[in-house]
Amino acid sequence: MKTLVVFLMVIMTGSIGFGSLIIDGMHYSGIAPANGELVYDGINAAYVISQIGKNSVELGGNFSFLSPSSSEKFYKSGHFNTILKVFAGQAYDLTEESAVGLRVVSRVGLMTANFDKFGIFFSITPVIYVRVGFLSFGVSLGVELEQFFGMETLPVFHAGGEITYRF
Repeated sequence: MKTLVVFLMVIMTGSIGFGSLIIDGMHYSGIAPANGELVYDGINAAYVISQIGKNSVELGGNFSFLSPSSSEKFYKSGHFNTILKVFAGQAYDLTEESAVGLRVVSRVGLMTANFDKFGIFFSITPVIYVRVGFLSFGVSLGVELEQFFGMETLPVFHAGGEITYRF
């Protein structure tokens, strides 16, 4: 399974012809302590593969480090504690060609924690951004539902900043 996750990430990041590269740093924090606290920080990288008007489709991945404040269900002392994700997403830009705007991004994908817990996730995130030429800088605050197989669904808040480079 580890090989499959790495292979999918290489295929997605090695593809050619994308119109935008989106990099965002995120902080994730679970809000259901009964299921085990989950806190992690990481970076998403997404490539926009299709844009028609205000809608765009993206593919990407996430690399995150688990915080020691996470429960023992997720954080393992002495391990390289990581979460990896691969996802497909859709974004709707409410203000297509303005200097300041609002974009709503939804993503769905696969995830793994320390390569011993696997699951799926769905997130929805509004992003407020400022566009300066071919760059845009944004802040986001959203919610994500994470379902590790064999565990209950874990609601997670996430917040962060993003930089988008348009080719």
